[in-house]
Amino acid sequence: MTDDAFWELVDVLGGVVDEESADDLRERFSSLTGEQIEGFAAQLSGKVRVLAALPLEGAPVPDGTAPGGALPLLGDALENLLYAVVAAGRDAYSAVVADPASAEDDEWDAGEAELLPDVVAEALWNQAGLDWYDDFDPFLAGLPADTRWYATSRGSAWKGVPRHYEKAAHALDLALNDSEAWRAWWRQTSLDRVKAAIVVNTTANRVQIERGRKIVRAEFQMDRDYFGGRDATAMESLVAEEAQMITKTLAEQLHMSPPPPLPPVLR
Repeated sequence: MTDDAFWELVDVLGGVVDEESADDLRERFSSLTGEQIEGFAAQLSGKVRVLAALPLEGAPVPDGTAPGGALPLLGDALENLLYAVVAAGRDAYSAVVADPASAEDDEWDAGEAELLPDVVAEALWNQAGLDWYDDFDPFLAGLPADTRWYATSRGSAWKGVPRHYEKAAHALDLALNDSEAWRAWWRQTSLDRVKAAIVVNTTANRVQIERGRKIVRAEFQMDRDYFGGRDATAMESLVAEEAQMITKTLAEQLHMSPPPPLPPVLR
């Protein structure tokens, strides 16, 4: 994607990222090809990396969406500001690149700026089969490569995840990633990894498997009885059952051979 084409799409935001402008960009993305979305993602990532290299961290920059005026640019505030600068358009972006201190003179609407990468990530996956965080996220670039074939996340919007469950799951995840037998099994897919999310906050069990160009996304929604007051030993059994369920489902959905036995860490 050319620079002009990128900024033309950014102009759809009208200078500010909020729910309405994000929806406008989402609608515009729906008419683009996967290659065009990929090009936009690459341009966005590159421009944010340029901003991230400027001496902006810690600077007091006015945020029109934050009570109390200027905020020091740290952590999420810094990331949001960088996306807000891009969303403001070519002229605003070029001005900050030319004179980073000028960012302190303008008031930025950065409160919902994270919606910009969110919309890009959604379109990138749906239309190009690529994962923003693996392939484009400018704040993850430069970190050591993720060599896992089995990446899991676990959470509950209903109540906290039991500590014994998290500990057992982490141990098994490490063992599966270290196992050559399991890595050989996964190589059937010719994909980098599976990102499996286990979410305990629904009233019914649901499974969704989506295959992209480099990874598979798998979401397993479990009902509120999933933990069922189990003790530490029972939690280990649950984690083993969970891994067997996940890998069996992947084998069926991706037309793989049956998975090998689990590593002995929990058996």
